[in-house]
Amino acid sequence: MSTTEAPKEPNPRRVAAGRLNRKKRGPLTEQGRQRLREAALRDRHWERGTGPRTPEGKARSALNGKARQKGPLSVRELRASLADVKELIGQMRETRARLSS
Repeated sequence: MSTTEAPKEPNPRRVAAGRLNRKKRGPLTEQGRQRLREAALRDRHWERGTGPRTPEGKARSALNGKARQKGPLSVRELRASLADVKELIGQMRETRARLSS
């Protein structure tokens, strides 16, 4: 999977089915929300999550955040690449200050 691929469009039939199911179910009541909260706290699924185990799964998981970024590099990657440039500029300033004094 390439990091420059555009995110896939959602399947319109699945979107329509989801909307229809949501209309059938209706909004959550306060009791329903409380029941979901209690079930989550009782089951504590987050304590048993393992994450990806295979190298392929880890690579796929690493690409999850890249789906919505604007360019080929993330903001974090851009900042990391600019850190070297900033360090070089700082060294140049120090050298110029030493030479001019």
